[in-house]
Amino acid sequence: MTERLRRPLFLAVATALAALVFWIDSIAEYESSVAILYLAVLVLVSAAGNGKEVTRAAQGCVALAVLAWVVVHLDSPTPASVLRCLFACIAIGVTAALLVSRKRLEATQRDLERSRAEVDLFANSVPYVLWRSNPRGEIEYLNASWTTVTGLDRLTVLEGQRYNDVVHPDDIPVLNETVSAAVANRTVTNLKVRIRQADGSYRWMQIYDNPAYSPLTDQVERFGGLSDVHDEVVAKQQLQLVRDELEISRTDLVNFTDSVPQILWRADPEGRIDFYNRRYTEITGRDVQATIERQDHADDIHPDDRERFSQVWRDAIFGRTEMRATYRLRHATGEYRWMSLVGRPIRLGETPDEIRYYGGVSDIHDEVTSHQKVKELNETLEQRVAERTSELMLTEQRYAGLFDVSNMTFAEMDFSEAEKMLDAIKDRGVTDLRAYMAANPDELARTLGAIRTTRVNEALARLMGYESVADLVANPPTQNAEDGAEVLLRQLEMYFHGIHHIDGRTVLVGKAGRRIPVYFTVTRLSDGLHLSSHLDLSEQERIEQMRQAAQAEMARANRIATVGAFSASIAHELNQPITSMVFDARTGIRMIAREAPDIEGVDRILQRMEKNAQRVAGIVQRTRENLVGRRRAVGATDLHRLALETRDLIDHDLKRADVELDVVCAKTVPAIMGDPVELQQVFVNLVNNAIDAMRDQHGARRVTIELIAKDTSVEVRVSDTGPGIPEEFIQKLFEPFFTTKATGIGMGLEICRSAVAAMGGQLTVANLPQGGARFAFDLPFAVERRA
Repeated sequence: MTERLRRPLFLAVATALAALVFWIDSIAEYESSVAILYLAVLVLVSAAGNGKEVTRAAQGCVALAVLAWVVVHLDSPTPASVLRCLFACIAIGVTAALLVSRKRLEATQRDLERSRAEVDLFANSVPYVLWRSNPRGEIEYLNASWTTVTGLDRLTVLEGQRYNDVVHPDDIPVLNETVSAAVANRTVTNLKVRIRQADGSYRWMQIYDNPAYSPLTDQVERFGGLSDVHDEVVAKQQLQLVRDELEISRTDLVNFTDSVPQILWRADPEGRIDFYNRRYTEITGRDVQATIERQDHADDIHPDDRERFSQVWRDAIFGRTEMRATYRLRHATGEYRWMSLVGRPIRLGETPDEIRYYGGVSDIHDEVTSHQKVKELNETLEQRVAERTSELMLTEQRYAGLFDVSNMTFAEMDFSEAEKMLDAIKDRGVTDLRAYMAANPDELARTLGAIRTTRVNEALARLMGYESVADLVANPPTQNAEDGAEVLLRQLEMYFHGIHHIDGRTVLVGKAGRRIPVYFTVTRLSDGLHLSSHLDLSEQERIEQMRQAAQAEMARANRIATVGAFSASIAHELNQPITSMVFDARTGIRMIAREAPDIEGVDRILQRMEKNAQRVAGIVQRTRENLVGRRRAVGATDLHRLALETRDLIDHDLKRADVELDVVCAKTVPAIMGDPVELQQVFVNLVNNAIDAMRDQHGARRVTIELIAKDTSVEVRVSDTGPGIPEEFIQKLFEPFFTTKATGIGMGLEICRSAVAAMGGQLTVANLPQGGARFAFDLPFAVERRA
């Protein structure tokens, strides 16, 4: 039955029932409380109508009951009838009140259900997960968004209290700790955790849980929700990554500037310096910030160079041009060293004033001093060799302009891919990278091919003859130097063995085959980057070649200029063996003239004369070689045997001077590399000098040749028991033409020193504490000693 038919039908039945009850109640013969049947009328009206209709029906029923009583009992009212009528009215009123209250309760219940439905609809329509938890923190309600977000049935989750299953495992400890503290302290929970979504992915979500007092339960319940903040968290993480990368870039830039072995600086358009790298403090010993604040960096420039430097600086700032200056800078030690400054204006914007000056300061002190040494050498040559003066002066003028030393250059190379290959090689247990690469040339080629040149400066491009930096970067790194593969292999060894810095010399190969000798330094930075700097050595090598050529010419000129001195020296050196030969010849003649000739004695004399003749020939040959600038070929020489032969050769001189010569050799010494003729002449000269020093001396006269074997050489000591050498003469003793003898020419010790130096030794002299002098020198083994 529809609502439209039900209501009229019930109202009609109620009206009919009310009329029937009134009719029955109006009949006098019925004394019972018929009016009580009006309650059924109220029930019917209540079933079909609202509270107001029930109230009006109750009023009507009361009126009908009173009217029926009036009709029946007005003429003869009785207390019983009055009570029955009153009871019926009260029952009708109470019943109506109860029915109206029920109607109101039902309306309230419907409103409550509607409000609850609206709340559920609101909660489920909100695109956030909402919940309600009890004072213990256990969730008792979840909205439908829970299922939408997580894909899990909310009722099942609530039943098993499994809502933490969707939280990322790494976030559960901090979630439990935060929620427990918030529940215990009745504080707000505000936390970001990763929640597993319906598709299985995790997204960052904001948990907000707020305690609130409930008047229904008289307890503090908690209401909260989940909001998606994944994009915000990811954006913050990406922002933090960008910040970290910026910080790394800033750190790399600082490391880059501090690793360059030159002073780097930056200045504003007015010429005020606002940046120095760490090298400034290392060189000058001054605090960078204090210098920038006071702008007194010019105080460290040599007073003689300060005005010229300031003029160059002002002109460059005023004209917005490149500045170049060479000056002497005071270092932390107080020493002034020559420096080369280069600075360039770099435009930062479109307006002319938006520029900065960037530059560097390089140490060129060695180049300048080398130039000065060459000049001093030229002056010496002019004084000693007059015929070479004009040519040397022309050479000096020709190369005077070659000492404008280029600025330091740098290149940055990426070894990151090559380092991955090296890590794989190291994981295979390789410890000697060079040997491994030699055995695996294909892998070496692949590793070198993984190296990339990422950045070079314009100075390097200009140095190598390229007009564009890109042209140089495009070249394979191995083609940029004559020994490019070897230099790159050394850089690979840097990473392999944990070395951070190498240096050395190489020859760069520029455009069109151009060769540039340089001194390079390589510093290993982070992220697989290597920074190399180069110093052009072209001018230095030319200067060195000139110096060596000049020294060779001067040595040859000295030899030619001292031919006369050599003649006297040769006469002195030949005098002894010739005298010995004459003496031996006379002795031999006497032995032969005897009635019974001493054939054995004559044989010994002839052998001694042969040795003296060979010695004379060796002296002559050595003198000739000295004059033509060549040396005799050296070979393995037995020093002990040579010393004994020397003693035999000069035996007559020793006897005439009453001098004893001892050869001391504690054990057999290895052969040394040397010229036996020159070594024997050294022994003869040193022994004769000792004889001359002891000639007027009373007492023992003894000369000792001592041979001592060391690790890789033999030390030779020639000592005497004479008066020693005056201290003021020791420093001049080896100078050419210096002598303390009345008839000497001062060339003997110079010849000995040169001969020993040519064989790899150094002749020294010292006075002995007990008296006498000692000459000593070391000569290397002919073959490396074996243990």
